[in-house]
Amino acid sequence: MAKEVLTPEELADKKVRRSNGWTRFWAIVLALVLVGASTYVAKGQATKANEEAAKLQKEYEEQVAANLNAAGAQSWDDGASSGSSNDAAAPASNEAEEAAKAINAATAAAAAAGYDWERNAKMTNLDVGGETFTNILNGIIQGVDPNANLQSVVGGFLGAGGEQPKKATVKKGGNPAEDIGYHGESYKLKATSLKASDLKDLTISGDTYTFTLADVNTPKKDGSSALSRLTDDIVIKEEVTSEIQAQVGSAVSVTGLDCVYKNIKVEVVITDGKLVKLTYSYDAEVTDLALKAGVTIHGKGAMSATATYTNFAY
Repeated sequence: MAKEVLTPEELADKKVRRSNGWTRFWAIVLALVLVGASTYVAKGQATKANEEAAKLQKEYEEQVAANLNAAGAQSWDDGASSGSSNDAAAPASNEAEEAAKAINAATAAAAAAGYDWERNAKMTNLDVGGETFTNILNGIIQGVDPNANLQSVVGGFLGAGGEQPKKATVKKGGNPAEDIGYHGESYKLKATSLKASDLKDLTISGDTYTFTLADVNTPKKDGSSALSRLTDDIVIKEEVTSEIQAQVGSAVSVTGLDCVYKNIKVEVVITDGKLVKLTYSYDAEVTDLALKAGVTIHGKGAMSATATYTNFAY
């Protein structure tokens, strides 16, 4: 049978489809790796795995207890609890009130416009419970792709990793999530709902507003924290659970996700009431990602991210 010959247009379309599916493919691989690793351990190294899991569980519980004792009644919930000090500041100034109103109005208009988006994120630390689990997972991953490893797989899943930033042009009147692609619903420009009290260390220089946001522990995408009033670029347990279980069903369950977002910095440029540029950056530290797949695996890691929105077409 003669080999099929594709036109240049068909070849280009095939390349685009392959590229768009690549990160999602690795998300599937990650889920399968977790299942495969636990099955391998259970069958081939049952006694050793149980001992290792029990040891890790004990160490984790001891660390949690130590952290709770050290922290006392302190809360990291962005001011929602009485123990938090980050948002318990003096009443916001009129300058902050006006800045919050200007930013919210400008982003509401810009969210319906076209724009260029760029996000650069890097994994800075990753640990799945020690060298034993890391080696097992890397062995399975590299059986699929010798050039991949645990960090590159998880990084792709979280939108981190790689030398080049992710970029997209969002069309005016189009679907931002489709234009951005994988996790586009989280990365698209959000119409902010910032409060004056959110704008820490506010500086206004001409058209440029710079400020920081309070650290927040395990935020939700519900506007209950300053970060979620700025962006939906947040990893939450429900989405991790849904994405993994969509591929492997109930074989893997996410039993916990604890993370801290800190060093949150924002720059906004508004000229004549229109958004010209918005940039935010943060450091995210996952203190515990608990996955149950035959045995319980506790992972932790850290990531830094910077996202920028420019070139608005109103």
